[in-house]
Amino acid sequence: TNPGDTLELEDDAAHVNMGGDWHMPAPKQIRELLDNTTSTWTTLDGVDGVTFTAKNDGSKFIFIPAPGAVWNGLVLNSGYTGTIWSSMLSEIYVGNGQHLYFNPGYIFLSGSCGRCNGISVRGIIG
Repeated sequence: TNPGDTLELEDDAAHVNMGGDWHMPAPKQIRELLDNTTSTWTTLDGVDGVTFTAKNDGSKFIFIPAPGAVWNGLVLNSGYTGTIWSSMLSEIYVGNGQHLYFNPGYIFLSGSCGRCNGISVRGIIG
């Protein structure tokens, strides 16, 4: 693999576990989510996370929980941060992957998380 490569379907955790047309989002799809929604830190059914609501009419939304991450066997920042893997490796170092990161104050697309860390996978179709 090379920096910036997209994962093959057999390496895509969402596709492997969910099958069919499910896959991890590409950075472009994450960017579309960020550009076309408003985000609000929310507690839904006792779970902290972010609600992304469509800017065009507000009728569609998605809630993504903030489960934290696993690093060296420890769950860190549960209820305060969320991270969702994309299907693309970091453009600088193949040991890292691009991902959506959020907490109550920030939401951004990053490429600095080590692929050995346990962060969330959110499958999409399309």
